[in-house]
Amino acid sequence: MSVPARGGDRVVYRAPKDVVIERMAEPPALGRGEVLVRVEACAICGTDIKSFHKGNPRIRPPQTMGHEFVGTVEAVGEGAAGPVPGARVVMATTIGCGECRYCKAGHSNLCRSAEAIGFHYPGAMAPWVVIPERAVRLGHLVEVGDLEAGVAALAEPLSCVVNGLARLPWSEIREVLVLGLGPLGFLHALTARAKGARQVVCSEFPGARAELAREMGFGEVVPPSELDDRYLDLSGREGFDLVVVTAPHNPTQAKSPMYARKGGYVSFFASLAQGDEMLVVNSRTIHYGELFVFGTSDSTPAHVREAVALLRRESATFARLVTHRLPNRQFHEAMDEIAAGRAVKVVLTP
Repeated sequence: MSVPARGGDRVVYRAPKDVVIERMAEPPALGRGEVLVRVEACAICGTDIKSFHKGNPRIRPPQTMGHEFVGTVEAVGEGAAGPVPGARVVMATTIGCGECRYCKAGHSNLCRSAEAIGFHYPGAMAPWVVIPERAVRLGHLVEVGDLEAGVAALAEPLSCVVNGLARLPWSEIREVLVLGLGPLGFLHALTARAKGARQVVCSEFPGARAELAREMGFGEVVPPSELDDRYLDLSGREGFDLVVVTAPHNPTQAKSPMYARKGGYVSFFASLAQGDEMLVVNSRTIHYGELFVFGTSDSTPAHVREAVALLRRESATFARLVTHRLPNRQFHEAMDEIAAGRAVKVVLTP
C-alpha cells in the first residue's frame, strides 16, 4: 500500500503575470514562538487578483501567495503561546507592531509598521504556512472548531467587512446599497441583512453573480446602467442610509455619494489601482447632504472572532458564495474563471 505524499503545491508570485506552481515537499523549520499550520484551504482574494494582473508594491518576491486560509496547527515552536497542535484556526493576517498608538487602541490594522501574510511573510497557498511569533503572541490565530473548510476560509475577508460595518449606528440603517457583487459585495450584503437592514439593493451587471444574489433573496439587483434612474424609487425618494462601494471602478466610486440620503453613510471599501486612485467627487453633495464618508481596510483579531461567530450562525448561507474549489496547481484556471465572471469565491487546496 502506497503512502500519500506529505507535501503539495504552492503558488509563488514572481512578478505581474508571472506566478508559478512549485512543489513543497516538507514544511519549513520553526523558530521560537512560531506556529506551523497545515493548510486545508486558502481562498483567492481581490488583492491576489490585482497582484497577479498589476503587481503589488507590498509583495517581496518571490513570495508564496494567499492569506484567506484555514488549517490545523501541526507544530509549535519553543515558547509559543497560542492554539495547540490539532486546533483548527484562521487568522487576522495583518500584523501590527503591538506598541504604536494604533495597536494600543485596538486598531492594529492601521499600524504603520504592519506586515501581512502573503506579502511580507510566505502565504498560505501552500501545504503549510508558518505564523510569525509576533502574530501568535498578539492573538492573531482564531479557532474555528468544526466549521467547514471552505466556509472557514471566508473568515478573513468577512472580518474586513465586520470592521467597516462596526462603526455604523445600525438603529439608523434600514436601506443599504451595495455597489458591486464581487465576493466582498456579497459579504457586505449578507452581513447588512444579518444586522437588520430592511432592504439591501445590489448593483451588478447581468450574469451569474446577479442571478445568485436573487437566489439568495436579494430581490433588487440593478444593472449599473439603470441605477441613476432607479435609486430614488428604490430608497423612498430619499437615497440610501448606507452606500457600500466594493467596485474597484473609478467612475462608480466618484458617483457613489449621490446615492446616499442626507445624513447618510458612504463606505469606501474597495481600493483603486495605483495610478488611478484619484477621484473627482461632487463636494456639494457631501457638504449639503451632511454625509459621513469613510474608508476601511483589513481587520483585527476581534473582527475575525466576530466573523467566525457569524459564519457559524449562517454557515449554509455563506457556503453558497464558494462557487469553485480547485487545487493550487489550477491557480491560473481559477484566474480565468474569475476574469470570465463565472466565479464568486474560489477556494484552493494544496
